[in-house]
Amino acid sequence: MLGFFHAYEKAILISLKAGEAMQRIVILGCTGAGKTTFGRKLAAKLGYPATDLDDLNWLPGWTMRPTEEFFSRAKDAASHPQWVIIGNYSKVREAIWPKADAFIWLDYPFPRIFWQLLRRSVLRAIDKNPICNGNIESWRQFFSKESIMLWLLKTFRKRRREYGTLFDANGNSPNIAYIRLRSPRAAEEWLQQLAAGKGFDNHDGSSSLHPDKAA
Repeated sequence: MLGFFHAYEKAILISLKAGEAMQRIVILGCTGAGKTTFGRKLAAKLGYPATDLDDLNWLPGWTMRPTEEFFSRAKDAASHPQWVIIGNYSKVREAIWPKADAFIWLDYPFPRIFWQLLRRSVLRAIDKNPICNGNIESWRQFFSKESIMLWLLKTFRKRRREYGTLFDANGNSPNIAYIRLRSPRAAEEWLQQLAAGKGFDNHDGSSSLHPDKAA
């Protein structure tokens, strides 16, 4: 079903009435899409705890947390009745995805994500504000083989194919919401409607109900 926010901007919205499901939400998107910013805004509006998987994965010095410990922490974050969990890490999906009742995909065009990530990376290299447990993005890192810009180039198409398959099939589950937001403006509009406590109506004025509650 399609929900229209602005001309030529659309989001695929299933399970769209505020208060229906939306208790345990996973935020997906390619590197640089703005998952953390969006996820934290959503969590604040709903009053849910937010967990960024980057914060669980990275230790100081850009050292990756051991997989078993990472999995355990992700499982603990997903054990609560309500939450927003932000991130794409496949190695902890089994701890999170089976408990989720909503998936939100920030499916933005590549040029938008590229320039958004480039700007973010340059600003972080300049201001050196700590992220992910005290880590800092540097110019050396930016121009290295581990550059986050190269990571975006390597993973963008893979992520879009993967999530496209998941969302096109509705995850093979009729009881889970799959919400696809195709631009930052559409995402902000969606958050505003959520904050207003409104249902998310289709362009024709009808409401898109949760599949398992639709008449």
